[in-house]
Amino acid sequence: MQGVLLILYMLFVSGLIAVVGDRVGYRIGKKRLTWFNLRPRHTAVLVAVITGVSISALTLGTLLLLNRSLSEALFSYTNQIAQAEQELRALNRQKALLEAENATLRAERDRLKLDLDQFRSQQSAAQTRLSEVRDQLAMALQERQEAEAKLAAANEQLAQVQPGLERAQAELEAVKAEVEAARKMIADLESQKQALQLDRDQLERSLDTAQTALSQLETQKKQLEQEIAQLNQLAVRLRRGELAILAGEVLATGVVQTPAGADPAAVRRQFERVLAQAEQRALALGSRPIPPLENAILIRREEADQALEKLKEPGSWAVRILSLTNRLKGEPVPVLVEIYPNQRIFARGSVLAQGVIQPGLSENEIQQRLLELLNQANQRSQAEGLLSDPITGTVGEFSQVKFLEVVQHLRQSTTPLDVKLVADTDIYTAGPLRVSFLMAEASGQQGTTPVQQAGQIGG
Repeated sequence: MQGVLLILYMLFVSGLIAVVGDRVGYRIGKKRLTWFNLRPRHTAVLVAVITGVSISALTLGTLLLLNRSLSEALFSYTNQIAQAEQELRALNRQKALLEAENATLRAERDRLKLDLDQFRSQQSAAQTRLSEVRDQLAMALQERQEAEAKLAAANEQLAQVQPGLERAQAELEAVKAEVEAARKMIADLESQKQALQLDRDQLERSLDTAQTALSQLETQKKQLEQEIAQLNQLAVRLRRGELAILAGEVLATGVVQTPAGADPAAVRRQFERVLAQAEQRALALGSRPIPPLENAILIRREEADQALEKLKEPGSWAVRILSLTNRLKGEPVPVLVEIYPNQRIFARGSVLAQGVIQPGLSENEIQQRLLELLNQANQRSQAEGLLSDPITGTVGEFSQVKFLEVVQHLRQSTTPLDVKLVADTDIYTAGPLRVSFLMAEASGQQGTTPVQQAGQIGG
């Protein structure tokens, strides 16, 4: 309903301005009045142009004044889309790598299956050969029994028939020779049997190893398929805008002061205040605790104890809480604690960057020169030890309104201006970085008084 009233209001005011402009143009044309020494007809055209410009300015100004999201979208929509597309490309590359690894594992599984089939074929051939050896062994045993029976019969005949002793003795020697040959054959067959049993045992062990490897590959395949499904789901949810917190995103930054002989309880309270800031930031971004847990941020007890031990050492410490992983809306976020000595990096009034802006430059050229100065200040601050955002690599943001004011001032200047980016206060490791643009007439021009001061960078 509010939007409808806004539209009706804008239509009414636009129509009113159009009517007023028309009546003014009509009277100017009728009375043949002139503006700026123009002809009456040209003056009427100028009135019509001013009327149209007023309608457009009123429409755009009303929308930007009443709809903050529209004004923010005009300045940051492209950056947000580029960042989302970059993250999506990173996920697609990770998905492609996992799919390639899955294909490799599938090929390895197929190769192991072929090896398993070969092992099974060798085992079947060994079983067949073992059966043949067993048959030969049974025949040899039967021949041995027959030879032993012949030997017994010969001994009986020898005992009964003394006259045929020599013939029986000869037959006995022959039978003994046959028995010896049978024994040798049996020994050879036993050796072959043992060798085949060793081959069979080795094949069975190889088969077990192949089965184990195949099981492991199947398990890895299932894990990779689950990871791919999770990544696909994450990519879908990312396209829907459900990603709440990025890996490495700074949730809170604070300073813990630990004088010599400080009470450990006071140090703990300062550290807990920084954690509370991180908790509030995580909740604001869409993170939620999982019952029965009460906090949206998760930190290991060992890491918290180590951080407290470090903070108990005398000195000033910059404490930063960062997200460990990408988290979706409604999920708790595991965090990492970073601790740095909080040292003074820049004194108040220090010049972080400096350059000369020539007159006659376009608005885009002036913006580019100012952005170069901001980038120089950003790089110098990081080199000196000022904590930067791990995701964007910057130490803060500059007010776009102040930035545009500086641009307009430089565009209106008719002389070269020396532009300096100066620290407003003492700057420490924890930040924030607060700076101002100071502009004065460049060397060789009359006067060096600063003509404007604008803007701050919040770390």
